Amino acid sequence: MTIYSYSSLSCYEQCPQKFKLQYVDKVKTELKENIELFLGKRVHETLRKLYCSLQYPKKNNLEDLLVFLHNQWTKNWKDSIVIVKEGYCPEIYLRMAEQCIVDYYNRYKPFDRGRNIAIEKYILFNLDENGNYRLCGCIDRVAKTEDGCYQIHDYKTCSRFPSPEYLQKNWQLALYAIGLRARYPYVRNIKLIWHFLKFDKEIDSTWTDRELEELRHNIIQLIDKIESDEKFSANFSRLCNWCRFRFICRR
Repeated sequence: MTIYSYSSLSCYEQCPQKFKLQYVDKVKTELKENIELFLGKRVHETLRKLYCSLQYPKKNNLEDLLVFLHNQWTKNWKDSIVIVKEGYCPEIYLRMAEQCIVDYYNRYKPFDRGRNIAIEKYILFNLDENGNYRLCGCIDRVAKTEDGCYQIHDYKTCSRFPSPEYLQKNWQLALYAIGLRARYPYVRNIKLIWHFLKFDKEIDSTWTDRELEELRHNIIQLIDKIESDEKFSANFSRLCNWCRFRFICRR
């Protein structure tokens, strides 16, 4: 039985053929890591360390976190990491990562706005009672506030601030809310929170029960469409220039 994720489903929506090559045929290509992805991983690791440390008497201060960030950056750096932007060097991106951590730390210290329930929580859940539609995902952080509201937090290190239309169409965290409710039926009040770290901005939203049920239904329909697809036709767009399968794509 195929287990889907937000990434695989959104990949199919972007381009069915890319989905087939990546998730069905599992075609291997030479994939070099880019600097934006590298930066995102290091920032996520540092925030994970921050919240994990809050479970113990010794808490990391900002200096500790920046030292950790530098160590992780140096340990994981490879000369093969791709930097596309002309005139940019690794040190510039390291300073960006530092600023993300500094801004986040100063905004939320002393980190007492809720009790952390899970950090980088992997969830596997069914969309239907018979378990014919299964999904998985990893939530950056789940917290619970004093009034009983559960918060799903997601850290973004993208360089463009999203439009309201993008957030309305982005159902990743809403999908996680469905998964959280499936695993823990007593969880009802859920807030979705995006942290756009490069802009020091927080955006939150809530979905009604009706909206989540409609999303669940739509995802089931999307999975049915994928399962019945025999062609997996390519969807040509400007994104093709950055696709790692562009040289073997059936045009």
